[in-house]
Order: sequence, then structure tokens, then C-alpha cells
Amino acid sequence: MLAIALGATAVAGLVVIDTAMLAVGQFDVDLLLITLAVVAMATVGALLAVRVPANKVGWLLLASAVVLGMEFVAAGYVGGSVTYADGSWPATAVAAWLYSNLLGVPVLTMAIGIPLIYPDGQLLSPRWRWLVGLLVLSIVQSLAQAFRPGLIPDTDVENPFGIAALVPLLDVMKAPAFGILAVPLFVGPIASVVIRFRRGTPAERAQLKWLIAATTAAVFAWSVVAVGEGTGSTVLRTAGWYGGLLAFVGLPLAIGIAVLRYRLYEIDRIISRTIAWALVTGVLVMVFAGFVVALQAVLIGFTQGETLAVAASTLVAAALFQPLRRRVQRVVDRRFDRATYDAQRTVEAFAVRLRGEVALDAVAADLQQTVADSIRPVTFALWLRPAARR
Repeated sequence: MLAIALGATAVAGLVVIDTAMLAVGQFDVDLLLITLAVVAMATVGALLAVRVPANKVGWLLLASAVVLGMEFVAAGYVGGSVTYADGSWPATAVAAWLYSNLLGVPVLTMAIGIPLIYPDGQLLSPRWRWLVGLLVLSIVQSLAQAFRPGLIPDTDVENPFGIAALVPLLDVMKAPAFGILAVPLFVGPIASVVIRFRRGTPAERAQLKWLIAATTAAVFAWSVVAVGEGTGSTVLRTAGWYGGLLAFVGLPLAIGIAVLRYRLYEIDRIISRTIAWALVTGVLVMVFAGFVVALQAVLIGFTQGETLAVAASTLVAAALFQPLRRRVQRVVDRRFDRATYDAQRTVEAFAVRLRGEVALDAVAADLQQTVADSIRPVTFALWLRPAARR
């Protein structure tokens, strides 16, 4: 009941803020995706906490959702107070304080805490407890800065909880020496996932693949944002931003699928299909661009040379799509979805043998062996309809 109540609280707060933003015309795609991410975290966290309460992954996910919900509710409250009431809403300073200081807690929990105990909710061994201590110290360090006197960062609001006597201690906690904590906190979760993957069973490896795939998508998206910022490309920046938000939505879903083991082994097919489509898209884009440039140079003296170049390049790309997709998919499956690839080869080989086999007993034995090799059923039975009596 506690898990359900916490998840419902986080979702309800966001719904209230979203409704208010929609009423004043400030509800946009960013807010929608953020809401979906928090709802996914709260829902999956509550589900895991109810179904597998001993697994701490669900509780950490749920706690992160509650804190994120509070942070975004506070942000919406501050924005509404400043924009629509000139800061006259009650407790605006408290909301600004929450908005400015809460984000670090769920970020550290999601990035460090969950990978350390994923997927079974336990550390690899007691020797990893010191990393948990560093994580707690890092969270305390982040929250302690909330009591620094002065203006709240990114606002014109005076910190209502500033304590002047704590300034020397807060300065020490912001010293470069504390930055050393970032090294083990960055390396530790990665090392934990790698060790679990190398030692794990096939099921545990599939669970880790879900987390790795979702995390890789998020890292790639934010890398695109960084490239867009560096090159000044609005398209890359926007695509990366929305891709990162979508990956943030998908991360708790991937964790839920992995921990509950629902369609667990679909991850290999998802990875292979994603890589294949990305490669095919990249190759076709390069072919299309190359043909457009080349044909424009050839047809520059003709009327509508640009239109003809685009049309011809489109036809070439369309003609190459299916052959290229099949070839790339076969290569990618061989590397990333070997089980499906081997099963397909086994079935194809059986189909070839079946053409030249006439003995019914031999066909039945070959079929039984093919089924066992390709899908590995627990039990297998073959029923042949008896010949009709004349």
C-alpha cells in the first residue's frame, strides 16, 4: 500500500501541474515527455515494490519518481507564481528552494544506486558497501549546499533556509578534494554491471542487456545534444533532446521488463533490429545525398535539374532498401541475435532436406530434431493422421 500511495502521489502532483500549464497554454512536448517519464518511474517502481518487495531496485525507482515529481511540481509552482502573479503566491521561496536542490538526489540514485544493485536488488558482495557510503556522502553533499545563504541559483529569490554558520563547512564540501568522489562513483557502477555480465547466467545477462540498451540510447541522445551545441546545429540539438527524453521514458520500462522477466529474451531481437535499421538508414541517407549531388552536377544544364536529381535519387534509395535491409539484418543477427539467426538457418536447412526426403519416418525424425534445435521446447509430440480407409 505504501508503494502504491507514493507512486500515486508523484503522479497526482504532476497531473495537477500539467493541468495548470495546459490551462494557461504552456503545456508542451517537453512537459509531456517529462510527465511520461515520471509516471513510468512511479508505475514501474510501485509494481516492483508490490511484486518483489525484497528487491530494492523497485523502491529506489519509486523514491526517485517521488522526488522528481516534487521537483517538477515545485518548478511549475515557481513558474506560475512569477509569470502570472508576480511572485505573490504563498511559499514561492520554499518552492524555489525545492526546485533548485532536489534534482541531484534522483539523478545520483538512478545513475549510481540502481546499477550497483541491479537486477537482484543486492550488491555483488559486502566489499562494495563503501561505494554505497560514497553515494550517501555525495547525496548529503548535494543537499547540504541547499543551506548556503544568498540567492537561490537561477532565481532572484533569497534562500529561506540559509544558515551563515554552515558556510565554512559548505566551502570545504565544495573543495576540489571532494571532486575525487566522482571517479569511483563513475567507475563503480560500470564495473559492477560488467562483472555481473561476465559472471551471470543467460537470464541475468538478458536482464543486464535491457539496462545497457536503455542507458546506451540515453547516452547517445545526450551526445547528439552536445554535438549540436558544439556545431550550432538546432536540428541535432532538438533531435538529441527529444531522443534523450524518450530514452528517459524507456529506462524504467526496461528495468521493469528485466526484473519481472516479462518477454525477457526479446532484447536480442530489439538490439539487432535497432542496429540494422540505424545502419540501413545511414547508408541510404548517404546514397541519397551522394546521388543528389552527383546528378545535380550532371543535369545542371537542363531545366529542373534539381527536381530530376531528387526524384532519381529517391528511386535509387527505394530500390536499394529491401536488398540492403536483408543483407544488413543477416549480418547484425549473426552478431547480436545469434539464437534467432541459428534457428532460422536450422529451419532453412530442414526445408532443403525435406524436398528430397520421401520416407515418412525419416521426415518425422528430422522434424523432431529441427524443432529441438531451433526452439528447444520442454516437450514435443508429433501426431500423424492415419490414412483414410477405402
